[in-house]
Amino acid sequence: MINKYFKKDTSNKKCEIKDFSLSNIDVQNVSFELSRLFNINILKSNVSDFAFIKSRTEKCNFSNTKLENSYFKDSVIFNSKTTGTSFADGEFQNTKFEKSKMDMSNFRFTNLKKIEFNDCVLVNADFQGAKLKNVSFLDCDLKSVDFSQADFTKVDLRGSDVGGIKININNFKELTVNPYQAVYLVGLLGLNVRD
Repeated sequence: MINKYFKKDTSNKKCEIKDFSLSNIDVQNVSFELSRLFNINILKSNVSDFAFIKSRTEKCNFSNTKLENSYFKDSVIFNSKTTGTSFADGEFQNTKFEKSKMDMSNFRFTNLKKIEFNDCVLVNADFQGAKLKNVSFLDCDLKSVDFSQADFTKVDLRGSDVGGIKININNFKELTVNPYQAVYLVGLLGLNVRD
């Protein structure tokens, strides 16, 4: 298949793309709106200033790709893989990540608002300096995730494995956790609870 969807300054609206693979590409200003991507592989590439609006990916793989300065809105990323992908300096609004493998992803200095991560693997992901507002991580694997210097407002971690996370206790407002997670976070504060 000829690459007609990932060219510089390309707008793709109401399209459906299936079974498509590219690697080592370097493009900017690519957008998808009201579109569906199925079984798409964009690997080891630089796709900066990417926009994904009211669209859905399923069984896609963007591993080790730079999607920096990107914009995701009203979209769903389902059963996809973004291992080692950089979303740094991006903006996400009202977007769902479901059953996706996102380990070692980079969300540094990214704004996330009204985001749901459901049943996702985010081991060793980096959220340093990110702003998270109305974000839920439900039943996710968050082992060793770096939330240092991230600002939290209404973040829900219930049901997720938070072992080894790095978090600045002073940078959050209204964090929802389950009892096990509360005990772990108390330990990060250096508190000893005794009878």
